[in-house]
Amino acid sequence: MRTRPPAHLSRAFLERPCRFTVELVQRKSRFRLVLLGLLLAATAACRGRAPEYPVRGQITAIAQDRSQLTLSHEDIPGFMPAMTMAYYVDPKASTASLTPGDLITATLVVPTGAPPYLTHIERTGHAPVKADAPASRVMDLLDPGDTVPDTELQDQDGHTRRLSDWKGKAIAVTFIYTNCPMQDFCPLMDRRFAEVQKAVAADPALAPSVHLVSVSFDPARDTPPVLKAHAKTLGANPELWSFLTAPEPAIETFASRFGVSVMREGSDASITHNLRTAVIDPAGRLVKIYSGSDWSPETLLGDLRNAGRR
Repeated sequence: MRTRPPAHLSRAFLERPCRFTVELVQRKSRFRLVLLGLLLAATAACRGRAPEYPVRGQITAIAQDRSQLTLSHEDIPGFMPAMTMAYYVDPKASTASLTPGDLITATLVVPTGAPPYLTHIERTGHAPVKADAPASRVMDLLDPGDTVPDTELQDQDGHTRRLSDWKGKAIAVTFIYTNCPMQDFCPLMDRRFAEVQKAVAADPALAPSVHLVSVSFDPARDTPPVLKAHAKTLGANPELWSFLTAPEPAIETFASRFGVSVMREGSDASITHNLRTAVIDPAGRLVKIYSGSDWSPETLLGDLRNAGRR
């Protein structure tokens, strides 16, 4: 876990981001907002800028050196659901007058290969911090070149698995749950991985050196038998494509390292989440993470080939 802003956040590196505003609406419109946020992020990426997201929330704590703010924030469309999280602060942003309890708006910048950070912080009011405010987590994202956590997971056959089981192969990892109702979310990841599997199976040079992994963050419903049935409907070959999960605390910690945010709500256990797909090299190091659905099977295949040559 980092305790100070990395070198990526130097004054010379940071650019003044363009601002855009997405109005937060009722929960039933959450997925529309996520889709809009992904579109905005993809547009920013095409222009060579780090994706930016509007943030609204309350400061619950401030690091002693004021390099981080712990923020209890509303939904960040396209990035993560409402939660309490510690974020680094743009060194150019003024935080001297901020105190715990302040209500703020800000822009969250998500650069490639560096932690997200807050800029353009504006105080809009003040309110007492709730005594039962949840503890915060620092969004400790993996950087390219980092060794991926070798978390103990369970596959569709009920066997204990770790990503290191496929050491020596390039791995593509995506995050889904089988009851996801949005065709442009988990089902889209399933369809794309099915296309990638077909291409890998047809390439004698690629098939022995690549493995696909779909990780469910809904272990209560996505038991091994459910994952096995789901894999069968997709035509998943277990020699090429595995479906994994783990108890909620472990899977959420594991997924968060890739930038996946999960919020469970309501009696129907509906889940709000974002999309991340990662490429890992044969040595178990992160190569890259795709945000949202901003990738194609052809692109992923190319990255897997390149990763396998490392």
